[in-house]
Amino acid sequence: SELVKNLQEDTPIFVKGKVFNSTVNNILARHCKKLNIPVISIHGLRHTHASLLLFAGVSIASVAQRLGHSSMTTTQKTYLHIIHELEN
Repeated sequence: SELVKNLQEDTPIFVKGKVFNSTVNNILARHCKKLNIPVISIHGLRHTHASLLLFAGVSIASVAQRLGHSSMTTTQKTYLHIIHELEN
């Protein structure tokens, strides 16, 4: 649209200031409670996403890159329980 044609690709459109995790988590919790589903945090969603990728056969290297981990070791340590599950 005309309103965004001159924006850089990585420029936020709706954010006017810093967004804190607690703000997003509070909004997410409110919606979860309203829908009567278990409350999950943004970090929990991130962990679930990575776990689902691993269960789907995505390589640990790809998951590490997607999560922005500087080292695959971080990803391996964090998701070791899933790696063990996949090996059995």
